Amino acid sequence: MSRFVQLYQRWQARIYRWERGIAAVLMLSISGVVLGGVFSRYLLKDPFYGTDRLATYLFVILSFWGIQMASGYYEHISVSVVKNWVGPLWNAIFSAIASFLSALFLFYLSWAAYGFVRFLYDNQEVDLVLRLPLWTVYSFFVMAACISAFRYMIGVYLWIEVARGRLRPEAFQRKSLV
Repeated sequence: MSRFVQLYQRWQARIYRWERGIAAVLMLSISGVVLGGVFSRYLLKDPFYGTDRLATYLFVILSFWGIQMASGYYEHISVSVVKNWVGPLWNAIFSAIASFLSALFLFYLSWAAYGFVRFLYDNQEVDLVLRLPLWTVYSFFVMAACISAFRYMIGVYLWIEVARGRLRPEAFQRKSLV
């Protein structure tokens, strides 16, 4: 196993712990905001202002966070019949190509999303209820797309190593989210 792959595995294990922690904090925050909103609405008869909006924005951020977490799996949707038919070498080659195309698409998407976030920032667009600058919410999508694109570029190298017979997919693929 190459030194790069060993460094990548150590780096990925550390990042993965942080990713799970941040996802857990976001889920707990959403639960707390929703619970606070329900408590204030039905028990206090005076709802807290903006809890629905805040929970929605936290859910959007969690969704963007989940996108970039999922990119660390290095799995693509594939047809089992074709996957079993072509063999491991071509599976690795097709996965390298799919990772490369995914990275290109995500780099483009992050560039386009940055333009949108910049538009929101320049025009000082804010949420009407919470007065929260909208660029802060959507900037998480730019971050998620960039991180995912970099991961897929690393995935190209990893899948090429699999095709060369120097690495097994089990060395870098994750099978479960938590």
